[in-house]
Amino acid sequence: MTAGEFTNAHPALSGFWHPVALSSDVGPEPVAVRLAGLGWALARIGGNLAAFADACPHRRARLSAGQVTDGTLQCMYHGWRFTADGRCVAIPALEDGAAIPERATLRRPAEVAEADGLVWLAPEPPRAPIPDLHPGVPLGGDAIATVHLPVLRVEANAAMLIDNFLDEAHLPFVHAATIGGAGPEPIPRADVERRGLSFTAVREHTFTNLTDPAVRDGARPAVQRRRMTYRYQAPLTATLLLEYLDAEGWQFLTFTVQPEDERTCRVYQTVTGPGMADEEQAESAAKYEMSIFDEDLELQRRALSGLEFPLDVAAELHTRADRVSVEFRRVLAAAVGA
Repeated sequence: MTAGEFTNAHPALSGFWHPVALSSDVGPEPVAVRLAGLGWALARIGGNLAAFADACPHRRARLSAGQVTDGTLQCMYHGWRFTADGRCVAIPALEDGAAIPERATLRRPAEVAEADGLVWLAPEPPRAPIPDLHPGVPLGGDAIATVHLPVLRVEANAAMLIDNFLDEAHLPFVHAATIGGAGPEPIPRADVERRGLSFTAVREHTFTNLTDPAVRDGARPAVQRRRMTYRYQAPLTATLLLEYLDAEGWQFLTFTVQPEDERTCRVYQTVTGPGMADEEQAESAAKYEMSIFDEDLELQRRALSGLEFPLDVAAELHTRADRVSVEFRRVLAAAVGA
């Protein structure tokens, strides 16, 4: 790794919050997760969420293979037991009353928390708050709900996945069968507002709305106005608010990546909007969004797999249509100190 290159195990990632699991996936038994090349064990102990480096201090057995019993996490190898704050309170091979070595205390991350249906972990004191996965503006409609898409493990550079989510120019070519079917269109320069290690980019444009039922019925013209609000939060979270100004609808997408190690990531996505409380509509929306993501994954596999992600904007050729992508590289570089 060079100073100007981002990798999934970049050391600066330890100073930020990252999603590591769905809250619903952390139940009565410990769960193993990986973040930036390191293993962690998640557990609910005495009703509290806890996280530890996934290695018992005795023989480095994975604590995630153990069990929660009597308000402690028990290692499956020699039965050592640990409380939610990492203290070792029992070593069965020692006699009653024997002193427990101070080094038996488990290493914990700086922070672990739950928000928006996700477990978030920060190995070191975080430099920024947990990413905000809400639109940030009042939006109306009936039966509004949030749908969590299936979590996928993919082989990719995490920064490339975020860059792909923020990029509009690829839509007519990668997504010709879905959202890009109307063909290429010029991309005006977006209005970008940066705040610390995040930014918001907004643009309004006309587009051909092929998914509007009123278009198919002939009640509304296909060419419509749309406002797109992208938000990026370092290091690996992006959101997109789509407001259909003529069709008077909206949809809010979230996209956040857990870099597991140099080769793999886990991707967490949601879609929020009116009507999503209806089970059939929610299932249809999730299936449609996953079909779009499948097209992006095919792009990653065929054209981007194995590529480095340079943080120096001069390392690639950019045009004025790439304003958002350039800002992403600048903020990510600032976040990791490149």
